[in-house]
Order: sequence, then structure tokens, then C-alpha cells
Amino acid sequence: YFTQDMPTPYSTNARYIRDLFDEYYASADGNFKYEFIDPVKAETDEDKEKKKDVKEDIFGRQFRESTSIEQELQTLGIPPLQVRVNEDDSLEVKRVYMGLAIEYEGKTEVIPVVQRTETLEYDLTTIIRKMAREITPKVAFLGGHEGLDLQQDWQKVGSLLSQIYEVVPLDLTVDPTIPGDVNALVIAGPKTPLSLAEQQAIDSYILGGGSVAFLLDSVKPKLQELQSEPAIHGLEGMLETYGVKIEPGLVLDTECATIGIMEQRGFMRIQQPVQYPYMPIAKSLDPDHPLTRGLPQIAFPFMNPLTITAESSDEAGGIKAEVLATSSEQAWVQPEPYNLDPRQQWTRSMISEQGTQNLLVSLSGNIPSHFQKGSSAAEHSARILVAGGASFVKDEFLSKSGETFALNLMDWLLLDEALLA
Repeated sequence: YFTQDMPTPYSTNARYIRDLFDEYYASADGNFKYEFIDPVKAETDEDKEKKKDVKEDIFGRQFRESTSIEQELQTLGIPPLQVRVNEDDSLEVKRVYMGLAIEYEGKTEVIPVVQRTETLEYDLTTIIRKMAREITPKVAFLGGHEGLDLQQDWQKVGSLLSQIYEVVPLDLTVDPTIPGDVNALVIAGPKTPLSLAEQQAIDSYILGGGSVAFLLDSVKPKLQELQSEPAIHGLEGMLETYGVKIEPGLVLDTECATIGIMEQRGFMRIQQPVQYPYMPIAKSLDPDHPLTRGLPQIAFPFMNPLTITAESSDEAGGIKAEVLATSSEQAWVQPEPYNLDPRQQWTRSMISEQGTQNLLVSLSGNIPSHFQKGSSAAEHSARILVAGGASFVKDEFLSKSGETFALNLMDWLLLDEALLA
């Protein structure tokens, strides 16, 4: 539903949408149809009469009854917008519509306003994918162990993912069994060790071809108190069997993000941005891997370095191990204890040997079982992502690039290559 003869940039957006829909139509083998409706031109004679019948309320404000097309748009959830338009050398405020309604088998999804087109193709494809699926994939987030909480720490990521997938918590401390309808598992920031039964359940899940994201901290930073608490998840041995070793210490980097600190200036307190080496910026993201292809730089706070222990092989029956994100060459590894104070003087004497550090590693293919020796996941079915920290997906650190990465991660774990592309 797009009003015609709108000023730029809205008219440009309308042309872009028309061209985009033509591409969908040409690619869809008759499975995609579209219609452009101008709400003004769609008015009936009765609607036009309604628009003439302007009344006045008790406060002297003018109003009229909604037309049938306006009622239809209101029911759909597509709102009218006020746009300034130059007509006959005078500036007028015009009531316009710029929304999309996607219909499939009696279901309707809406993009209420299209003011920008940068993410429209992804958004529209996501809606089509969601509506056409017979079964919505289920993503489970491991609960317990004082890890990241979906309601408190992951609200942004959880909200994004729940638009496409069924997102559920999973507490293996109650029942160490992963249901068969779980399509992907996320283990984010557990602070206490997983039991043997829980680890065996995760191992069996991977052995059956399941996909798992391990986002594992070694410390839980408390920036307000400038302190940190140890996080002991107990998964190091299992991951080393799969092909990735989590090294001790945190990665610090001169190529880093900034953090805001409050400073007293006379009678005023102002926020001052300072560079914070505990938040390395990964500028080297794998340009070929579908998870990181095309992504701009991402900050990865409080990360442990990773080492690949698996012998990577593209041959049948092998493991494919890939480094997806690294620090700069100016990074170093800081052993405990950690001084988290962003105001400290970062001197050369604090820096040990510098060099590139691995921050994210993906594994796919014939991943060996940790508990059932000699067994391995079916060829190229299981997928694992290992990150040396979980803070980068928390609301307080999450960037737009981080949001995109989180969506890409789910698409990759769920083997949804089309949507990922």
C-alpha cells in the first residue's frame, strides 16, 4: 500500500520496491504475486462522500469517518504518515501510506512502514520463509549455571530470533535430555560446571548431528565495581576433543572499542569515551565463511584466545575447522589477575608478546564424540561454533554488527543457507 506521487526519498523507495518485487516475481516460478495499491485511488464513491462529510467534536476539532480502505489498513496495522509536500508552490502536509502486507494461506504478516530499504530484502525474505515453513525450527538456550538469561541479558537477540524461530529455555539440571525437536542449542556464559550427565547429553546431541554454539566466558566482568568473578563451566576437555582449545588469559588489543566513563568537570559530570583494550575489535572477519561474509568489524569484549587442535580436512569423513574472527597483530594475552579499570595507564611494560589471537572458531563435519570413543557425528551434519566469551551478545555490548552476526549464527546452525545468503 503506497501512496503515489510522493516526494523523494519516498518515491525512490517505491521504485526500489517495485524493482525488488519484479526480481522476486521472475525468480518464483509463479509462486509470488504482488499488487501496488494507492489507498486514494482505491477509494469507492461512498468513501469519497465520507471524506466530504467533515464533522466537529465538542472541542472544536474536525473529524470524519474512516473510509473502507482506511479501515482495512487500520485492521492490518499499516498506519498513515504525515509528509510535507510542495504542491502549487505551497507547502502542505499530506497523509500517506508506505506499508507492505504479505499474505499466504490465510495468514498475514505486515511491514507497517518502509522508510528505509537497506534491510528490506532480508526482512521480506525472512517473513516469507517464516510463513511458508510447515514447522518452525526450535532453538534452545541452556538455562541454569548462572549463565546469560534470555529475559535479562539477551532481550535484543531473543526478540530478533523469536521473530523467525521458536526460542525456548532448556534446563538440563532438571532432566539431562535434549528433546528431539530441538534444532539448535546455544550454551552462553555458564558460571558453574555442567554435570557429567549434562555434558553427555550435549555430546550425544552433537553425535546425532545437532548444532551447538558454545559462547564461553572464563570471567564474569562487573564493570560498575571494576571487578570480575571466575566462570568455571568445565567444558574445556569436551571442546578439545571436538577440535578447539580454550587458552587461559584474556585477549587485549590496542585495536579496541571505546567505553564511556563518568568524569567530574567542576560542578558537572560528563561521560568521556576512552579506548578499552579488553574490548578487541575483530577487523579480520573471514570474508568467505557464510557466518561472517560481508560483516563490518565487531567488538568482542573479555575473550579467551582459542587454538585449533583438530586436523582440518575437506575430505569425506573429516572435520572442517575455520577461524572466523581474529584480533589485530597488536594484541596480547593478559593473565590473571585482571585490572578492569579503564582509567589506568596502558604502558608498554604491561604488554607481553604481541600477535594475532583467534576469537571465533567453527567446526563442521565428522566431529568425534568425547564420551563414546570411536564414534563421530554423521559427515557434514553437526556444526559447532566456539567463542572465547559471551559478552559480545549481551544487550550492554551488542552492536548492529553483533545483531547481524547473531542472526547469521542461527541460520548457519540451522543449515538455512538460503536465508543466510
